[in-house]
Amino acid sequence: MGNLFQDLRYGARMLLKRPVFAVVALMTLALGIGANTAIFSVVNTILLRPLAFRDSGQLVAVFEKQASGARDYISYPNLQDYESRNHVFEDLSTFVPQSVNLTGTDQPDRVRGGFVSSSFFKMLGVAPAQGRVILPAEDVQGGERVVVLNHDFWQKRFGGDTKLIGRALTLNGDPYTIVGIMPESFRFPMDEVEVWMPAQYWPNYAIDRAEHNAFVLGRLKEGVLISEAQAEMAGIAAQLARAYPKENGGRGIEVVGLQSFLVEDMRPVLLILLGAVGFILLIACANIANLLLARGSARWKEIAVRAALGASRPRLIRQFLTETVLLSVAGGVLGLLLAQWGVDLLMAISPGPLPGGVSPRFDLRVLGFTLVVSVLTGLLFGVMPALQLSKPDLYSVLKEGRGTGEGTGRHRLRALFIISQVSLSVVLLVGAGLLINSFYRLLRTSPGFPPENLLTMEYRLPKNKYPKGAEQTEFHRRVVERVREVPGVQSAAVVGGLPFSGNGGTTIFTLPDRAQPEQGKEPKALVNRAGDRYFETIGIPLIKGRTFTEQDRADAPPVVIINQSMAQTYWPGEDPIGKQIHLPEAKTTASIIGVVGDAKQFELGEQQRPQIYSYFAQNPNIFATLVVRTQVEPMSLANSVRAALWSVDKDQPVWKIRTVESLLERNVASPRFMMSLMTAFAGLALLLTAIGLYGVISYSVSQRTQEIGIRMALGAQARDVLRMIVRQGMRLALIGVLIGMAASFIVTRVLSSLLYGVTATDPLTFIAAALVLGCVALLACLIPAHRATRVDPMVALRYE
Repeated sequence: MGNLFQDLRYGARMLLKRPVFAVVALMTLALGIGANTAIFSVVNTILLRPLAFRDSGQLVAVFEKQASGARDYISYPNLQDYESRNHVFEDLSTFVPQSVNLTGTDQPDRVRGGFVSSSFFKMLGVAPAQGRVILPAEDVQGGERVVVLNHDFWQKRFGGDTKLIGRALTLNGDPYTIVGIMPESFRFPMDEVEVWMPAQYWPNYAIDRAEHNAFVLGRLKEGVLISEAQAEMAGIAAQLARAYPKENGGRGIEVVGLQSFLVEDMRPVLLILLGAVGFILLIACANIANLLLARGSARWKEIAVRAALGASRPRLIRQFLTETVLLSVAGGVLGLLLAQWGVDLLMAISPGPLPGGVSPRFDLRVLGFTLVVSVLTGLLFGVMPALQLSKPDLYSVLKEGRGTGEGTGRHRLRALFIISQVSLSVVLLVGAGLLINSFYRLLRTSPGFPPENLLTMEYRLPKNKYPKGAEQTEFHRRVVERVREVPGVQSAAVVGGLPFSGNGGTTIFTLPDRAQPEQGKEPKALVNRAGDRYFETIGIPLIKGRTFTEQDRADAPPVVIINQSMAQTYWPGEDPIGKQIHLPEAKTTASIIGVVGDAKQFELGEQQRPQIYSYFAQNPNIFATLVVRTQVEPMSLANSVRAALWSVDKDQPVWKIRTVESLLERNVASPRFMMSLMTAFAGLALLLTAIGLYGVISYSVSQRTQEIGIRMALGAQARDVLRMIVRQGMRLALIGVLIGMAASFIVTRVLSSLLYGVTATDPLTFIAAALVLGCVALLACLIPAHRATRVDPMVALRYE
């Protein structure tokens, strides 16, 4: 311990004696370690930290699998069979998130609701802060209407009133008795639910084995593995498929850990970012190692004297590693401070909140990660210089009283570090270039209609107030009629699933004049319902036929409109107008009356699919989105349009008032976030590489001052010296670029799922990355090379 403290004190003095080196090294390390800590803190929060529930590792999500392998929800009759037949689950519960109307207050509103089984809270292991949760007797048809409030909703709406239990809340037009309030710490990670109600009161609840619409959660019994649950549930699914071939034919089951399910979309992105900042740290390590080698040349006499006095090579190596670890730990402390700022910046520019509304925090795991990374970094960038510097040429150094101790091996080592830096930088540059190229192509993609000047808002009619389809259709008609009268409104219509809102679905269909496919292999298409003048309002062009009109009444023959992709897929070279489509789920056969242009429904970068539009009057629904094309700035008409709707029904809540442009902006937020981070990391890597290359060439010039002076004294021109120095640096850069390009062909394939309109091996992106790095490397070489051309031969000949 005495030797260790002595080494630490000596290392600290050596750093203080060279403050410029210490500051440069500390900042380089702080950037590398800080970036890694910031990203790891997010990874820790999302991927590693257990969910905030009792034995959260036992919580799972249960899905049925379609014949195609796609996940699907579970019908309530199937769920009842799974519950009664399994021996692996402690509890199974449904969870269906859906907003509900809140009325009876100063102003009608829409709040986020969750319809759950009575076992839901018990399964999660969460008790209410006040009152109770939903009882089994309330989880059956005809049971009492009760509601459990979330803590934040209770505070925001009722000011934390402690006498709220037992009072009524009007939701979807029905009175619900408030029976409980959840604790402040309770956050369900899937949706920020404000009110919890029995599953049976979900508007689309149906005891129908063909209606697969319940998301199911479960808690495994103690000691039961997910693989065991999967095996047993697969057996039950096979039994149900044999017993009910029409509803369950070809369907399987999948049991997946709840936390794995929640983060499966984010995991690849986080691991890519973690790998990117790992590259940054490696580049920083190479930079510091080169600095140490350059700095070590000034310590040859000190090292030789210590060796001559009996210091063994292991003792010298330990001293050097103590200094580097001390430096890296100090850089880690500074990096931890930068990481806190970096996490705040990440959360500020992130496309949305983390699952469950959690925020990254620096717990013991993050602090331990930073400590381990700091120590390993010190060893990583210190071990090679330590091995090289610990074997000086004692004879030449002690005899001359100066000497550099430099050899071919040390030149090669510095060259190796530069090549490594350049190679890693190329990989990051190519990755950033691919994401930039992809994002540029995404922004240039047309959604299929002009998104400007489009105001939208959603509403859901209470079924007890508007139980019949004719009443729902009449309400939508009157709303559109009133909105069209608002000054500044150019056109208005209603639609079921507004593009980019997340609403919409798919349906199977068959063509009566074609051979019928096997059950479970029917073709699918996107499905939507639209009101009259919807296509004119949103701007989707009519290609052939006509659009819906008020003559397409509920008692008129069923009609549909298809998009261009569907027409080209199923009627290539034919006129689809008048063709018949059978929709089994809607139990109807309709005639095609029009073909409209393709429009993206969910993602701007999605592949265009066949789409079928039915008419609202023939396929009524309580849910609708109002679409308004304005002649002025859309949000300036929000209050007027909402007032027009309230003139039809003053108690009808309206929510999600926004523009289509804002929906598009939200849609590209994740690609923009990823592109921005990778570009920042690539820029940082480029900067560190340029600094490293500049440092090596500058050091080489200072070491070769005498040689350069002799060359110039013998007639060498400035351009000859410039060419010699630049050639030295660019040779290293070229080797690094070639290695980096080869590595990029392999590494960048992990980005494939994040790219749009460009492949992971896009040649133009690779060439652009190589040119950018080549230009930066050339600039880093030219500055010291230009300084070398100004060497005075007479001064150089007297050098040393």
